[in-house]
Amino acid sequence: MESWDISVLVVEDEKILRTIYQKLLKDKFKQLDFAENGLEGFEKYQTLQPDLVITDIRMPLMNGLDMVRKIRRINPEARIIIMSAYGESHYFLRAIENGVKGFLLKPVDHTKLLQVTKEQAQEILLRKSILEEERKRKLAEDALRRNEAILQAVSDAAEILLSEGHNDFSVQKVLAKLGNATQVNRVYFFENYESDNILYTQQKYEWVDEKTSSQIDNEELQHVPMNSSGFIRWAEILSKGSLIYGNIEDFPLAEQQVLKPQDIISIMAVPVFVKEKWFGFLGFDDCENQRNWSEVESNSLLAAANILGAAIYRSKIELELLDLNAQLEMRVMDRTRDLESEITERRYAEEMLRDSEEKYRLIFENANDAILLTAHGRIQFMNPKTYDLTGYYPKHVIGKFFTDFIHPDYREMVLDNHFKRLNGEQVSESYDIQITDINGKHKWVEIKSNLISWDDSPAVLTFMTDLQTRKIVESELKQLNQHLEERVKEELKRREKQQELILQKSRLESLGELSAGIAHEINQPLGGISLSLDNLLYEKANNSLSESYLQQKINLMFQDIERIRKIIDHVRDFSRDKPTVFQKINLSEVINNTLSFVNRLYIDHSIDLQLAIDTQHVYAWGDAFQLEQVLLNLLSNAKYAVDKKAEQMTEHFQKKITVRTFLEDTRIAIEVSDNGIGIPQANLINIFNPFFTTKKADEGTGLGLSISYGIIRGMKGDILAESIENKYTTIKILLPEHSN
Repeated sequence: MESWDISVLVVEDEKILRTIYQKLLKDKFKQLDFAENGLEGFEKYQTLQPDLVITDIRMPLMNGLDMVRKIRRINPEARIIIMSAYGESHYFLRAIENGVKGFLLKPVDHTKLLQVTKEQAQEILLRKSILEEERKRKLAEDALRRNEAILQAVSDAAEILLSEGHNDFSVQKVLAKLGNATQVNRVYFFENYESDNILYTQQKYEWVDEKTSSQIDNEELQHVPMNSSGFIRWAEILSKGSLIYGNIEDFPLAEQQVLKPQDIISIMAVPVFVKEKWFGFLGFDDCENQRNWSEVESNSLLAAANILGAAIYRSKIELELLDLNAQLEMRVMDRTRDLESEITERRYAEEMLRDSEEKYRLIFENANDAILLTAHGRIQFMNPKTYDLTGYYPKHVIGKFFTDFIHPDYREMVLDNHFKRLNGEQVSESYDIQITDINGKHKWVEIKSNLISWDDSPAVLTFMTDLQTRKIVESELKQLNQHLEERVKEELKRREKQQELILQKSRLESLGELSAGIAHEINQPLGGISLSLDNLLYEKANNSLSESYLQQKINLMFQDIERIRKIIDHVRDFSRDKPTVFQKINLSEVINNTLSFVNRLYIDHSIDLQLAIDTQHVYAWGDAFQLEQVLLNLLSNAKYAVDKKAEQMTEHFQKKITVRTFLEDTRIAIEVSDNGIGIPQANLINIFNPFFTTKKADEGTGLGLSISYGIIRGMKGDILAESIENKYTTIKILLPEHSN
């Protein structure tokens, strides 16, 4: 049985016809997929990228011609066959305008369908064959040019290293030459070293093109043990002078885990030897394509590595000679400085001895802290600041026990610390106590004591800092903080209630603005019920009403009634004020529910709404109804932006709004973009502030984006804005992903 190696997507809303086409075409193509309506067909086309599309014209959600138009926008070369039960000429003309390759009238003759698909399949396969031959020819030409460029780059590298020697600038020049010649994205040099009898390697130099991320600051590449699982094979091969090259997907899993995070798709590692010792390696990364490294490339790059190794060896010899000369000069200079220093220090010591008594006296008398010297528990002398703090003159305190002036509550603690200090035990460096001044008033002070030698006996030098004012302020602040905490709690409760009222008001305002869309969603199933009733009356009038037909129509009417019920329940749930519930939510369902509100509003305003939903990553953590409220606000703002731009344009302007989801790092992104009036850069940093708006008073309050910001942050997510005035606006929501 003849079959063709192409993929086909059949878009047909009739289940019986899909079954017939399945049996007729399943053995004819490499891959055969089906869609039940135009919207599903467009989404599957974006995901599957089939070679051929076979579609009906009239279908729910999106008709076939609209689907063809959207497909042609993203792929003007798409091959499409139209099938329709309607033979009017305007359908045929619209199909031709959209580049359709075939037009078949229903009921379709199976032989005719197979003939048309066979013709398209042969043309597709012929075009693929031509493109493949062209690709192979271009690869061969590129390889030849690249080999010539590599040989020239190796020659240039030799000239650079011979004329400039081995240094940072010359190595960077060599890497750039080799990178441009090999047409890779990244070239680097790793240098080996030993620590604790273990061989390590580290990245020392790097060249990257403008499209590729640099890895020179990657800490994981700065201290890499060569006996780790990801580099054991490398150490064995490179140390023997052999090369490592190939596509990363063919490497061992342990090596893939090291290389893939650097975006490497294909790699070549070339060993560098210095005086017959493995010194490191040159690396060449292709981060865009898989590639087959030729023998000419391998030999040329090995020659470049040998040249670099020779330059490093020559540089090491030169550095050793320079270092030896420098050491001799330093030894002479050090000895000369030692002699000069001995003479200078002797003169300086004599001068210091004369000045020290006067300097210490000035410091003691002008210190900001009170200072006491005690020996054998008695005060020997004090500085003037002690009088300012206590009111006692030296004649009142000299010779008395220092504990006589300490508040009774603290005497035992001070004495205990004093004796511990004299015995060489560890004591707190400083602590707060109260003293009694000459008027009997208690004052707070901080004391710091140090053990010194005085007249060949142990003594204690004590510094006292006045804390009375600070203690009073601390007490007042403590009382103030207690009252402030109570007021803050009350204010927070009041703001929480206000926020709940604002959220409910915003949700109801969104429903009011989108009431036309909700009404349209309900009118559609109502129209279906009405049409089914008309069909039953017609069949009954003609006495042709069968039991099976009656049952079929009744089932359809019940389906439409159930659809109305779900819409009403969803609107009721959305509008109801209820507590936030964070759980696993399906973003596809949330987006579809939101679009059901705005769909009619967009159609009435001729807005081209485009969807791109990532079906691989669809679950996130959050509150579904609050997320719908955020999306309603974003879609409403986007509609306002494109409507305003349409009013300003003097020529035809196609309003366009795009909603797409994708995975960004470990979070799911929901992005709403429009080609409207945009936001001035001066206003962009303020759009999430409450009540900030550029709209007129009757067009909005400015609370929408502020509420949206609060909702998303409450879901542990982020909301970001990017815009260029009169070009576009993109709002991106980032939420934690929930894995299946």
